[in-house]
Formats: sequence, C-alpha cells, structure tokens
Amino acid sequence: MPCKDFSTYLLSLPDKCKEIVTDDCVRFHLPQPKENPPCPACGATHTHVNDYRNQVLKGIPDTSTQYIYRVRRYRCPFCGKTFTEERPFIDRYQRMPKDIIQSIVEEHSEIVTTSYIAHKHGVSSSTVMRHFSKWQEAQEESTTHELPSILSMDEFRGNVGAKYQVVLNDLEHRKCCAILKDRTTENLYKTILEYPQAEREKVLLVSIDLCAFFHKLIEECFPNAEIAADKFHALRLANNALDSIRKQEQEKIEAPDKKWFKNSRHVLLGRKKKLSEKDKAKLAKMLGFSVKISRAYELKEDYFDIFDSKDRQDFKKRLHDFAVKVKEYDIAEFKRVLRTTQQWKEEIWLGIKTGYNNGFTEGCNNTIKVLKRICYGFRNIVNFRRRILFILNNKMRQARRSQAA
Repeated sequence: MPCKDFSTYLLSLPDKCKEIVTDDCVRFHLPQPKENPPCPACGATHTHVNDYRNQVLKGIPDTSTQYIYRVRRYRCPFCGKTFTEERPFIDRYQRMPKDIIQSIVEEHSEIVTTSYIAHKHGVSSSTVMRHFSKWQEAQEESTTHELPSILSMDEFRGNVGAKYQVVLNDLEHRKCCAILKDRTTENLYKTILEYPQAEREKVLLVSIDLCAFFHKLIEECFPNAEIAADKFHALRLANNALDSIRKQEQEKIEAPDKKWFKNSRHVLLGRKKKLSEKDKAKLAKMLGFSVKISRAYELKEDYFDIFDSKDRQDFKKRLHDFAVKVKEYDIAEFKRVLRTTQQWKEEIWLGIKTGYNNGFTEGCNNTIKVLKRICYGFRNIVNFRRRILFILNNKMRQARRSQAA
C-alpha cells in the first residue's frame, strides 16, 4: 500500500504515544528520548522541552482518518534558540510523510491526470506538481545527458509551445533519451549541436522514417552514424498504394457488393501467407472484381517479399524483379512506391540487415498521445517533457511491458 511505511511506523509507537481523539481522528507524538538533543545553534546540551504543536498530516490516501502529529519543540536556555525534534518519517517543512511524497511521485508513471493523483491524496494539483517537479529537478541534476550508439528519431504532435516535438530514443536499451521542444530546422539543429562533438561521434546508427529532413540532419550532425529506414514506414508505402487503388475500383462496384468490398479491405492489406482459408476465399472474390486490383495486390506482395531478403544480393534481386513488374503493369501508385524505395534503398537495406526499426519509438509516441488526451493537453513544455520521460523510463512500467511481450 502507498502509506505502508507511515502506518508501520505509527503502529510501532508505544500505546502511550497514541491517543484516539474521535472515531476518525488519531493524535500521536514521538517517545521522549533519554537525553535531550543538543542545540543546533550553539551546541549546548542542557536543552529542555519548550512546548508541543499540533501538525495535521496530509496526503494519506484511502482513509478518512485524520492524523495529528504533536511536534515536540526544544529550547536552549543559553542562546534562546527553539528547534523541533528529529522526525524520521517526515521531512522538515512538510505535512506529508516521506513515503506518501514518494508514492505521489511514483504515481506519475501511470497515464493519469495530476488532478486524479491530487484527489486521491486529498491535496491540491499544484502540491502534487510541486513535489513531482522537485523530485525531477534533483534527478536531472544527477543525470548526465549522453547519446546512445543506436538512436531513433521521430516527431510527434504535442501542441505544447510548438506544434511538433521530437523524441530521441535509445533502441538498444529501449529507453527514451530526450524530448526536443521544437521540430523547426533552427531549433532542432541548435538542440542537437548542443551535445558535445564526442557524444555525437558515439552514435553509430540512427533509425528514422522516410523523412529527407531528418536524413540531412543526421548526415550533418552525427559524423559516424549510418541511417536505417524504418521497415514499418517503408511497408506502408505499398499498403497505401494498394488501398488507394482499392478505393478507385470500389467506386465501380454496384451495391451490395460495394459495401462488402469495403468491409473486407483488411484482407487485401494482410500478408497472403498469414490469411485463414476463409479469408483466402474472400481474397479470391475481391481480386476477381478487377484486373487492376489483382495486379496491385500482386505488386504489394512482391514488395513485402523484398523485406524478407536474406542477404544484400537477395535484396537487390527482389528489388530488381519488383521494378520490372512495376514497369510492366504501369500502375502510377506503385511507380511512386518504386521511386521512393530506390531513393532510400541503402537505408532500407540497413534496416533489414540490422533489424532495427522505429517500433519502440512508435509505441512511445502512442503513449504520449494517450497521455495528452487523458490530461486534455499540456501548457508547459517542461512539465510535459518531464512527465513523458518519467513514464517511458519508469523501471516498473518497463518490467510490465517486458512481461507482456
């Protein structure tokens, strides 16, 4: 339970230190030490108890009981200094026990709103945010900003300050490295170049989608890095081309087959070798509607086969065979697919060869989008970035994700 440590500490106190004021109110104090603590100002040892002050504890969840801590205060007879006793369960100037504050911080690893955490603990949203920000600031001061050898780069729409932000991930250790606040050319170059030259030289491979801007940025900022094209984005070229042709041919079909054809589009987009017998029968019927749709499907399957290449020679042969068939069938949508693939063929081959892709990064982007939707957006880029990094790099969340995989 979140308040286990405080509850355990309270139960360990002698009965004479606890008083049940009402059914929902408990007052307690710490045992009197054998020797009074020395004065923190002058060091004198002959201090005495001056008074007690009641402090109502806050933030303890899942309980309607009010806890009142009677704080013992000492006075030094020599310098007149007053000071409070040592309190192992709570920090100075706080009204929440240490473990409750830690619990509030850890709850930020879940995709919930700040107001939800605040309501759970019976405190304000600003209090929750203050404790989380203070903890994150301490972590940031002790963290060195290093770049990994295998890097992934992608943009996402955050709408915080700027329309788009950029996420940098460590693909080797499946960790989020940084959230860059702006995708604009000037700010992106400035942020990347703030990393020392030695750090940028450590990057050996960067996985990106088929973005010419990112390609140019990597060439200029990471001198030792090779570029791998993300397999998912490359495969989507063929699926998008096929789906575009499907929509064109669908307009020529009369009802009720038109509706059936639309509802069965997932059969066209899936790999033939993974279809069930029922879906294969659907596929045969769909391909019978049009020669163009049949040829487009054949090109899509041939394109997907390119990504099953065992070596570079096999890759070149399959790409060549695909190019010959595209020229023969003369379908404009797949001509564009071929043109893009040939422009990115070296990067696509490196992605196939190394096995690195943006799958982890796309999953992170989805988590970010869910967080943004649940929280109805963010206004402060610093809070947004801290929350994303805390969620994506939380060890407990990573362990659950690994078990699910």
